[in-house]
Amino acid sequence: MESNRAPNNQMALKGIVLVLALIAAGAFVLARGLDDDRDSPGTATQPTAEATAEAGETPAPVETPSENGPAPATPAPEPAPPAPEVPSTEPGPEVAPPPALPPDEELACRDPATINVLVANGTDVGGAAGRLSGELNAANYVTRPPHNASAQTGSAFYYRAGYEVDAQCIARLLGEAEKPLWPMSDPPPGGLTLDQLGNAFVLILIGPDSLAQRPG
Repeated sequence: MESNRAPNNQMALKGIVLVLALIAAGAFVLARGLDDDRDSPGTATQPTAEATAEAGETPAPVETPSENGPAPATPAPEPAPPAPEVPSTEPGPEVAPPPALPPDEELACRDPATINVLVANGTDVGGAAGRLSGELNAANYVTRPPHNASAQTGSAFYYRAGYEVDAQCIARLLGEAEKPLWPMSDPPPGGLTLDQLGNAFVLILIGPDSLAQRPG
């Protein structure tokens, strides 16, 4: 009877050892699996709140205009500069010449030697101003060197203030009493300058008429 119990005890002991070995192997495999999961690169580690705070504040997002929002306002164009003022081309008021004296009325003419006269040629007739200046010299008038003037449509006599009668005396002397007499303008007419006019009290502008055709 004792010989049969010994083999049965040995087999039970081996079974217990085998079970313990299987339990140990299973525990090893389980522990190894947990370590693999903890070290696996595919598992993302969530940052903690403290790590986020140490990394600094996240910059605020930049607002961009919505595609469906209103378009930015277009700046208003600058106003155009004012147009330069164009000088008026309207002619100035005409100055009426003094009425001609009756041909038989006596004139209080000054001494010709005290009257300076300038003759200017406003025609293409050569020497007309020189010839008329010589004629006045022969009548004892003081003449300035003759000049050329801008083109004239007719002859006229111009006088400085106080010498109107002397201009009429010269016109009568030349037989041209019907020619117009005008007050002297500033600047002088005919494109002349004040230097050319000098101290002349009377200016004769020759136009394309009888004054230009007088013999020398």
